[in-house]
Amino acid sequence: MKNKEQILLEQVRRGNEKAFKKLFYLYGDRFYLWSYKITKNSQAAEDIVQDFFVRYWEKRKTLFFYPSFAAYAYRAMYNASLNYIRDNERFISGYEITIDLMDMDVEDEDLQELKRLLLKAIDELPDRCKKIFVMATLEKKKYTEVADLLGISVNTVKVQVSKAYRILKEKIG
Repeated sequence: MKNKEQILLEQVRRGNEKAFKKLFYLYGDRFYLWSYKITKNSQAAEDIVQDFFVRYWEKRKTLFFYPSFAAYAYRAMYNASLNYIRDNERFISGYEITIDLMDMDVEDEDLQELKRLLLKAIDELPDRCKKIFVMATLEKKKYTEVADLLGISVNTVKVQVSKAYRILKEKIG
């Protein structure tokens, strides 16, 4: 007995545009939220979902999903989202991604490797730079708070955080 998803997928494979639209409306929002959670960029998440569905439509006759369409699609969104981050170097240029990566309990091998490389690179920063970077990004302290705690200027904090990102970018690149 085939479930509704399998019937929709068969209809899409045969070129049924209504079934394709139904599939899009069934999953589009969920895929968007998944991609947005990773990229933290609404436009990128929309593009990733749209690209997935466009590619799926183009290859509908040859694609078969195991164990399910949703599992395949979530994995595709995940990989496309990571590619977006890599290509736009957001994990280096914006500390939100760095913080999110450090806070995440990751199971994916690619993310584990990225997290390991990032931690190693942070650990290899010059001592003062590392201390300021960790306080400002990983501990989520405001630049003014870091400056007050360390008895330095806010500008010094900005310079050291910027220096840390530059070094991390060079090491992880």
